[in-house]
Amino acid sequence: MKHTFLPLLLLTIPCAAFSQHIRTEDLSAEFEKYSVNGCFVLFSPPDSTVIRYNPGLCDTGYIPASTFKIPNSLIALEEGIIKDTSAVTRWDGHHWPVDSWNRDQTLTSAVKYSCVWYFSKLAKKIGVRKYRHYLEAFDYGNKDPEGQPERFWLAGKLRISANQQVRFLERFYDYRLPVSKRSADIVKDILVLESNGSYRLSGKTGGGMLNDSAYIMWFVGYLEKPARTYFFALNFISGDFEKTSPARFKITRDILVKLGLLD
Repeated sequence: MKHTFLPLLLLTIPCAAFSQHIRTEDLSAEFEKYSVNGCFVLFSPPDSTVIRYNPGLCDTGYIPASTFKIPNSLIALEEGIIKDTSAVTRWDGHHWPVDSWNRDQTLTSAVKYSCVWYFSKLAKKIGVRKYRHYLEAFDYGNKDPEGQPERFWLAGKLRISANQQVRFLERFYDYRLPVSKRSADIVKDILVLESNGSYRLSGKTGGGMLNDSAYIMWFVGYLEKPARTYFFALNFISGDFEKTSPARFKITRDILVKLGLLD
């Protein structure tokens, strides 16, 4: 499902220049069903189609939270810190509030369960200097890893918008990041959430604290269909992480159904 790369500048320049390809869609009902409001952007390269809900919010940068596990995994593989998905990192016995974290982890399980301690250990080995290099090379968000060295994507200065998430995902999918095809393919396999004969849905959720009472909630990914691939990013701010956590996936899926991309 290769496609021609088109720069995502069209997501940020005035809509009038590409009015035949860009449209704003009213997706408020899909968000209101879960008592939240946020933004959604979808991009399909073959004809430069862009669909956005709350376009102003699509340009607003937030901490990437666990969506950063996508570039983090790529970096760890490229640096040889993780050899493959069979490599096991031992749990140190510290009890975490998320039960699935309280066990040994592989890259696959750590991404699936958003295991913070696993990626903090990787971050310690990678180091800020290399993170700066990769963030620049990936053109990822504001490219700023300042903050807590082992969790700057959760509590630091790194910010990324929904539009930037989509741009990054397209470059990742199309092998346009400066990493090996092997590393990209390993991460692609990990990200698959649903697959059948008519489509494959891949992505990563994320959620992180903005302040004492608000969280940014993310779901980013792509939908592969026989004729084309669609890249998407969703976020919303919530006052209740646990209650709205399932809504990230549900809202996105509802939107894809509404747009006629899923049944």
